[in-house]
Amino acid sequence: MRSRSYLFLIIVLALAGLSWWLHTIRPVSYGLDVSGGVRFTYQMDTSRLTQEQRTEIGRIRENLVKILFARSTGSLGVAEPNIQTKGTDQFIVELPGLTDIDMARAVMSTTARIEMYHAKNVSTRQALSRPYTEGSRYDDKGAPYVSFTKRSNPEKELKPGDPEYTEMIKGWGDPIVSGEDIIDARPEIQGGNKFVPLMRYSDAGSRKMEQWSRRFTEREENVAIVLDGKVLSIAPLQRGAILRDNSIITGDFSTEYVRTLTDLVKSGSLPVDLSEIRSEKVDPTIGKAALDQILKAGVIAFAIIAVFVVVYYVFPGIVALVALLLYVLFTMTTLQLMSATFSLAAIAGFILSIGMAVDANILVFERVKEELREGRTLQSAIDIGFKRALSAIVDSNACTILTSLVLVMLGSGPVKGFATTLIVGVVISLFTAVVITRSLLQFLVGSGLGANPKWYGLNRQWFGEGLERDASKRALPIISKRNLFFVISVLTIIPGLIFMGMGGLKPNVEFTGGLEGGYKLTDYPDIKSEDVAKRLDDAGVKGGNIKFAYYTDEVTKQETRIMYLNVPVSGPLKDLETPQQKRDKVTEIAGFKNDDVASFTEVGPSVAEETKRSAILGVIFSALLIIVYLAIRFGVSMGGFNVGLRFSSSAIGALVHDIMVVIGLAAVFGSIFGWEVSALFITAMLTVIGFSTHDTIVIFDRIRENLRKGTSGENLEGLIDRSITQSIARSINTSSTVIVTLIILIWFGSATPELRFFNVIMLCGIVSGTYSSIWNASPILYVIDRWIMKRSGEKAGLMAIATEERQKMRMLAQQASHTTVDDSSAGYGQVKRKRTSVSQQGRRDLDEDE
Repeated sequence: MRSRSYLFLIIVLALAGLSWWLHTIRPVSYGLDVSGGVRFTYQMDTSRLTQEQRTEIGRIRENLVKILFARSTGSLGVAEPNIQTKGTDQFIVELPGLTDIDMARAVMSTTARIEMYHAKNVSTRQALSRPYTEGSRYDDKGAPYVSFTKRSNPEKELKPGDPEYTEMIKGWGDPIVSGEDIIDARPEIQGGNKFVPLMRYSDAGSRKMEQWSRRFTEREENVAIVLDGKVLSIAPLQRGAILRDNSIITGDFSTEYVRTLTDLVKSGSLPVDLSEIRSEKVDPTIGKAALDQILKAGVIAFAIIAVFVVVYYVFPGIVALVALLLYVLFTMTTLQLMSATFSLAAIAGFILSIGMAVDANILVFERVKEELREGRTLQSAIDIGFKRALSAIVDSNACTILTSLVLVMLGSGPVKGFATTLIVGVVISLFTAVVITRSLLQFLVGSGLGANPKWYGLNRQWFGEGLERDASKRALPIISKRNLFFVISVLTIIPGLIFMGMGGLKPNVEFTGGLEGGYKLTDYPDIKSEDVAKRLDDAGVKGGNIKFAYYTDEVTKQETRIMYLNVPVSGPLKDLETPQQKRDKVTEIAGFKNDDVASFTEVGPSVAEETKRSAILGVIFSALLIIVYLAIRFGVSMGGFNVGLRFSSSAIGALVHDIMVVIGLAAVFGSIFGWEVSALFITAMLTVIGFSTHDTIVIFDRIRENLRKGTSGENLEGLIDRSITQSIARSINTSSTVIVTLIILIWFGSATPELRFFNVIMLCGIVSGTYSSIWNASPILYVIDRWIMKRSGEKAGLMAIATEERQKMRMLAQQASHTTVDDSSAGYGQVKRKRTSVSQQGRRDLDEDE
């Protein structure tokens, strides 16, 4: 045993050393809200795909990811872009560090599908009577285009976006060559100091160009170069010229545009059009201040948790602190190896997971203290404490993982980052708490260190341990006062319903669609939200919402005030086509300048509808997964799936209370502070669902254990009261570490209103979940059991089912003990071992003291 302990210690040290080395060599990838940058959400336009192309949609999607990545690194020069697929037809493009959203949009959304047309309806020297004539050449922020005039109305200039401009191009028919015919492009020097794009064709493209130019070589017909509905260049084919494997696009282009265009062509043209359904820009200076704030909160939270476990649990608390440090190291390294993006929400999730990682240690240590008070030896108390706490630890963490998996499947961006961080954290916390803490504790106790029971905090009864100790004699009267607790639960919901009726539940642009701009108020120290709201209202932009945030630079201590403005696309914004135009218009109406923009987001109606759908499905799927999981886990232990459903239905009944409290409080905070419901709010709500179930399982696990043991003359009411009283201290302690962490995050680490709202809702939800786990879930279980007994008789009750299960196990043990063991044949040893195993199992199921 000692040699195995030493071997395990060596393994742990090796893992720690390896993790530290990997942590130092792997860079940390921060999200856009930290590093600043641009995020787009695109949707494929599949309406023009052929039936054959539709069967290869998976290959097209993979090809699009490669092209978007190549454009990000090539044309835009982004070192670590993040390209994700979402669903079957959407792409999320994150470009950290990029500040020019207009340039990024031009590069990422263009098809880069160069098409060369025979402009047969544009006049030439030999055909002057054609309906259209080449006009002027323009440069639209680095993107050139050619205008045209119509012979019947020469005063009107046709430009890209005009319906007749598009109809003119359609009149040219099919292109001579198009995107797939162009295999390479490069800048070519012309006239000494000017660059123009040179396109090289494939074999098929060369044949097409040669055939066309031979046909029209004497007629000086116009060749037009078109990109994304804009004519970049138009020029006559020179008399006698035969075009073959390459050609130059003539025009007065900037060097930067030529480079960008040729890079785009080389990275590949998009096989389908992409429509922008969401865009977001974040100022990097704001993200740096926000990161400093949230890291400061994390350090403070860790310090408080460390002091708590050491002071309250003494020697095992020191061991838990070592395991917690390893947890932080292992989790960080794992996330880095996964190339996880550390957004503010993901960092908050990581800090929160530290508070949750202590939960398993608390459950174990409280159980060890309980066994020590019953007179067991220290080594026996440690063994039994870990064994009996394991089922509650696994079940509660499994529910957190299930709700987080739903978020990973349905969420995107910060939501997915938070959920991924939480899942990784929960899995690693199980390893560090159950394996590392246990092994280190056993090794140290076996070595003579920590062998004194006085070092295990037996006299610390600050949070209800006194109640636990006397639970068998003086249990809390929970069931007899259940109606009072149900009334209290209803009363906590009513204020929220009132505020919901008053319109306090304010969905943000992720649910309604629209625009959200963040403006630095450095030059506007006296600005008031009422003034901005009036400007918007007078301009016809109705229904706007305004809130403020403050960022403090940890180095200069300079504070930056930000106004976040959320408006629907209404009034004068409806007539604007491009996101840039809408952004400029909102900024102008609000009274700001473009230099004041710290962040800007546009969410289209399709994304808003998808967010609503994902929110509803998230709650439904999470509830169903928890119902099924708990029904199976508790049903396997006693009475089958139907009995397990009683426990899971009771847990969901308590969760309904928590969800209603959370939604109601969202309406209250929306009315008072203007906070808006976003995708992060749904994340908070689903996390509350997982954590609320965590506390409920701790109590249900004790009820299950007491049912399997049985106490003479005790009814279900007394058993539930005793079980709650035996578990109340550990329920309070496990919740307290998370509650303290969230309070610190709210106070120090909530840089944006959205993140503050997220943390506040988490805090309120976990407080509500702790209450409902103790005073709602078990009384609901009692009510369900009584209802079933009224319908199906006393034998259908939990007490009767538990008694029957115990009798079966006793019979199994008795049958095993009467098995003939006098056989002196060679098989004796085998029969004896089998008999002992069954007998031990029977005794173990009756009373888990073996």
